[in-house]
Amino acid sequence: MEKIEHTMVRTNGINMHVASIGSGPAILFLHGFPELWYSWRHQMLSLSSLGFRAIAPDLRGYGDTDAPPSPDSYSALHIVGDLVGLLDHMGLDQVFLVGHDWGAIIAWYFCLFRPDRIKALVNLSVPFFRRDPAINFVEKFRAALGDDFYMCRFQIAGEAEEDFLWDTVKVFTRILANRDPKPPLIPKEIGFRGIYKDPPSLPSWLSQQDINHYATKFNQTGFTGGLNYYRALNLTWSLTGAWTEGRVKVPTKFILGDLDLTYHFTGMKEYIHSEEGLKKDVPALDQVEKSKMLDLSNSYTLFVNETKSLPPLKTSKYLQKPQKKKVKKAKMEKIEHTTVQTNGINLHVASIGTGPAVLFLHGFPELWYSWRHQMISLSSLGYRAIAPDLRGYGDSDAPPSAESYSSLHIVGDLVGLIDKMGIDKVFLVGHDWGAVIAWHFCLFRPDRVKALVNMSVPFRPRHPIIKPVEGLRALFGDDYYICRFQEPGEAEEDFAGDDIANILKKFYGGRNPSPPCVPREIGFKGLKAPELPFWLSQQDLDYFVEKFKQKGFTGGLNYYRALNLTWELTAAWSGVQVKVPTKFIVGDLDITYHFPGAKEYINGDGFKKDVPFLQDVVVMEGVAHFINQEKPEEVTTHIYDFIKKF
Repeated sequence: MEKIEHTMVRTNGINMHVASIGSGPAILFLHGFPELWYSWRHQMLSLSSLGFRAIAPDLRGYGDTDAPPSPDSYSALHIVGDLVGLLDHMGLDQVFLVGHDWGAIIAWYFCLFRPDRIKALVNLSVPFFRRDPAINFVEKFRAALGDDFYMCRFQIAGEAEEDFLWDTVKVFTRILANRDPKPPLIPKEIGFRGIYKDPPSLPSWLSQQDINHYATKFNQTGFTGGLNYYRALNLTWSLTGAWTEGRVKVPTKFILGDLDLTYHFTGMKEYIHSEEGLKKDVPALDQVEKSKMLDLSNSYTLFVNETKSLPPLKTSKYLQKPQKKKVKKAKMEKIEHTTVQTNGINLHVASIGTGPAVLFLHGFPELWYSWRHQMISLSSLGYRAIAPDLRGYGDSDAPPSAESYSSLHIVGDLVGLIDKMGIDKVFLVGHDWGAVIAWHFCLFRPDRVKALVNMSVPFRPRHPIIKPVEGLRALFGDDYYICRFQEPGEAEEDFAGDDIANILKKFYGGRNPSPPCVPREIGFKGLKAPELPFWLSQQDLDYFVEKFKQKGFTGGLNYYRALNLTWELTAAWSGVQVKVPTKFIVGDLDITYHFPGAKEYINGDGFKKDVPFLQDVVVMEGVAHFINQEKPEEVTTHIYDFIKKF
C-alpha cells in the first residue's frame, strides 16, 4: 500500500485527490457510495504488478477531493467533466475504465459522452439503465418502491447526514457488510439511525482497520458530497435527453454478485441476461459474469488483455445522393404544422417534402419561419425539410427557468424530435443560436448527423477556465448586449417600452458589424429603429411580431442566460473536435465575422483544426447577420450543393 502515490490534480474547477501505482496501459477506477479510492486498493496492487497503471480518484464530494456545496454541481455531466480533465492533465488519450455502484453509473455516462477516450469497460453491480423519456429517475423509483426507498429518502437535504454521522463506524459496517438483497427501505419512524444501530459482524474480506479508514475520512468530510449524487439524479435525467436512445458502444464486461441488491430489482435479472435487454443497449457487451468470488482482479486482467489492441472506432461512410432534380416550387400553405412531445415539452414543428431529412435550427430573435425559403426550395429538390420553433419560441413550450435552456436541454429536444419522427440521421443546418446548438449537437451525437451547414457563428472551443460571459465582459465591457441580457427581466422590461415591430427591426435591420453595446442610460428602446430591410416584407414582419407578442422574449433571452451553465456542463467535451462533414457560411458584414480574431480563425488553420472535416468556408460579400433570409436563393444553393454529395 505504501507504494501507492497520492497527488492533487486541478480539473474542471475543483481539486481532485488521485491515488495511482504502476506503469503501462492506464486503468481508471471509479468508486461508489459511500466509498473512496481505497475501495480499489486490492485491484490497484494486483494490476500494477501485471503491467498496468492503476489510477483511482476520490470522486467529487469524497475524501480529499473538493466538495462543492450545491447538489446541482453533481450531475453526471460534472463528474465526467472532472474525469476527462483528469485524463487530459495526466496526458492519457485512452483508458480502461472500471466502475462500481455510483462509479458504474458514471462509467456508463462516460462511455455515452466520450467513447473515444475508453479502450474498454468493466462495470460492476449497476447495469446500464435506459433513460425513460416520460418519467425521471426518482419518481420512477418512488412509483416502484415507495417513499421509504433509500434513494427517495436521500432526496431530503440534511436528513440522512444527521443520522449517518451519529455513529460512522456502525454505518459503514452495516452498509459494507450487507448481504440482504431486498430493496433497502427506511421507514421514517425508524430512520437511518434505527436501521444502522445493529450492524452485522464484519465479513472476512473487511477488517476493522478498513472500516476505521472510511469512518475517519467521512467524519472529516461528512456524507453530503456522496448524497448529492442521488439529489442530482433528476438533474442528470433532465440534461441527458440527447442520449435517450443512446447505446454504449465500447467493449464491455459486466460483473455482479448474486446477492447484490441491484440484481434483485424487479425485472433486472431478465434485463441483464436477455438479448433484448443489456446486450441490446450495450451491443459490444463481451460477457456478463455473475460471481460469488471476492477477488475479481483476474476477470479485469483477462478482459483488458484481450482488448489492449482494439482498433479505434471508424468514422461512418456516407452514401452518394442522386444528382440534382428538376425544381418544382411548392407553396407556403403546403408546409405542415404539428406539435411533438419531446424531452418533456411540446415542440411546434413545421415540415414539408419527402426524402432525406434536413433539420433547420433558427436563431434569436427568430422562429421556424426564418427558414421558409430554404424549406420550400429544398423540398422541391427531394428533401424533407423540418424546422421547429426551438424551446422558448413561437408555438413551442417555454419553461420559465433559465436553467432549462442549456445546450444539453435543446439538443435533447432535437434528438427526441427526430426519434419521434423515426429519423436515424439528418442533415443539420443552423444559424445564429441555431448554429451554436448545431455545433453542440455534432459534439454530443455525431452519429445522428450526416453533414452540417452552419451560418454566422463559427465553432468556439470551450475555454477550460474562463466562462463565456466573463470572457465577453472582459473583451467588451458590461454594456455588451450579451452581458446586458444576463439579468432576468431587465431586457424584457426594456423591450416592453418599445413597439415589438421596432425591436425586431433593430435586430433584423442592423448592418453595422461593430460589437453591439447598449449603454444602460440609453437602453434597447433608446436605439433608433432602421427601416424594414429589403429582404423582409411587412407580412413577414407581422408574422414575427404576432408570435413574439404572444410568447414574449424571455425564452430566447434564456439561451444567453444559460451560456455559463452550458459551459459548466460541457467540460467532458473540452478539446473535442467536431467530426462531421461541415460547410460554413458567413456574411462579411456579420458582427460575428468582426469578432476579435474571428476572420483569422475562420480563414486560417484554427477552424480546420477544430472542425477537421470542414470542407468549405463561404464569405458572402455585402451580407449581414440574417444571411439565410437576406440571400435566400444563394444560401439554398450553398446548402444543396453541399448536402447532395452525401
